[in-house]
Amino acid sequence: MRVYNIRSLVFFSILISLVSFRAEAQWSVLENDPRPHNYLYQRFTPAEWKASNFAKPEDMKWFADARYGMFITFGLSAYVNKDLSWPVVYTRKAPDSGHGAYPDSVWTKWPSLFKLEKFNADEWVKIAQDAGMKYIVVIAKHHDGFHMWDTQYSDFKITNTPFGRDYIKELADACHKAGMRFGIYYSQRDWHHPDYAPIDPATIKTMDDAPYFEAAPGKKVAQGASHKKYIAYQFNVVKELCTKYGKVDIFWFDALYWGGMFKADMWDAENLTRMIRKLQPGIVINNRASLPGDFDTPEQRVGMYQSRPWESCMTMNGSWAYSPAPVKTVKVLLREMLSTAAGNGNTLLSWGAHWDGEFDLKQKDTLLRIGAWLKKYGYTYYGTHGGPWMPDNEWGGSTYKGNKIYLYVYNWKAKGLTLPVLPGNSVLKAEFINLKEKLSWRKAGHNLNFVRPVAPDSIVTVIRLTMRKPVTGVLDAIDKSVFADPAYGTKIKDGYVKVNNQIDLGKTVNVTGIGVKQNKGRISINISADGKEWEPLETLAAKDKEISLTTFIAGARVLGRQVRYLKLNSVQALPDLKIEIYAK
Repeated sequence: MRVYNIRSLVFFSILISLVSFRAEAQWSVLENDPRPHNYLYQRFTPAEWKASNFAKPEDMKWFADARYGMFITFGLSAYVNKDLSWPVVYTRKAPDSGHGAYPDSVWTKWPSLFKLEKFNADEWVKIAQDAGMKYIVVIAKHHDGFHMWDTQYSDFKITNTPFGRDYIKELADACHKAGMRFGIYYSQRDWHHPDYAPIDPATIKTMDDAPYFEAAPGKKVAQGASHKKYIAYQFNVVKELCTKYGKVDIFWFDALYWGGMFKADMWDAENLTRMIRKLQPGIVINNRASLPGDFDTPEQRVGMYQSRPWESCMTMNGSWAYSPAPVKTVKVLLREMLSTAAGNGNTLLSWGAHWDGEFDLKQKDTLLRIGAWLKKYGYTYYGTHGGPWMPDNEWGGSTYKGNKIYLYVYNWKAKGLTLPVLPGNSVLKAEFINLKEKLSWRKAGHNLNFVRPVAPDSIVTVIRLTMRKPVTGVLDAIDKSVFADPAYGTKIKDGYVKVNNQIDLGKTVNVTGIGVKQNKGRISINISADGKEWEPLETLAAKDKEISLTTFIAGARVLGRQVRYLKLNSVQALPDLKIEIYAK
């Protein structure tokens, strides 16, 4: 059963094009894909797609089955408990713009203090295993250009620090010894390397939105004169990473297309990735070299459903490296992971060590509690396919394997949960697997009705359906709001409000989306976290509108803004507006 409604996909695309859709992510798609034409999607002709290089389906199977990996985001920024590169490095090279907080003369001295007295690669890998993670991706070089391995092509490396050892080798060896799949993150960006110049800054002027630059008057955008030498260096260091550390299962690039900000010719990416596959047969490569790649890479969000492999890289507390900011709860993290699986994707969960190499105890405790849940119920998660019902913010999502379907129910309405029947299939048995009470359910016409349990699980109620025959596809939803994307979280307000009145949400929350409906005039929207300082959001004409709220974090816009108060103002006398507010 594979029922896709093209009309609904087209509707969804039109709807997204009407909103301020700024959640950060990246998908590689064919040129006729019905999703929106914006910088989040890199489009390829069928000929371009076919001419590129890909992993074989049998090499992708382990990746799809794994579902959950550890992203070790650790480097020089740990010295000041800051995110990687962006808030640290003062000099950013085009096409990146802006400045970090630390002069280059300061942060480039930090390697002389890098000792990692408490680093233990075997311990890190053991924590990943106990957390239920099936693969590890470790940062070898971020945008700051510091090499976390013993390269022969730069002196700016970890073996020239007091630590003095090859950090990547120790982690690779620990992974291989433990039977853990091992991946390498490598950023093509390099704000430290003297030859790095994918764009000659003299040929461009900056813009506020993707691709963040355009040709300067009378100029043609060009690469800097030294960049060919940088490409040669990059081939050399990538070859090192693919030959010095045994089996490498994943290569994770990080220079997103962003509507043309970075392009494949900046890295000679087709030849570079083909070299990687030759050196590491069976390797899986992401789509951040401006090629289709083997899987898509949404970031800091749960992506929508798709059959092509994808992986959402998420942080434990909003930072890609260690930060003292509070760690997300087990409930939040597990729901993000399960929602990603329901969309047929993987979760790559990021954490970062302290400057001395110690694993933060709060982060460790959270990971081990997730691992305890997966030890009990991981069979509903690993090796499954997303579906057969599309993920839905209103209730949760589902996965399936063979003739078993697993429903992840986060939110129960008083009347329970109603789902459409699956054409050509039927339910033989339905049961809770993490509740002691018996599930009450029935088939009523074209629907399956599940009665709300007396005491739902506080994280997720899991239902197992045994079907008459194996499930083979996904039942597409019809005409959904953009807010159905799990990235938007849950609806916290839905009702009518008076124009020119202040709305108080009761507390400051991370608002991700605002929907205004039945608008008959011109209104302006303002938001505030404290009721004193107000920020104008948007002025709307007389029509329905869905607005995404975003925050710029470490070089990427992510869904959400801290809001408690809203004002919807108009000089006209308008009837009450219907408003929906989503938060996560």
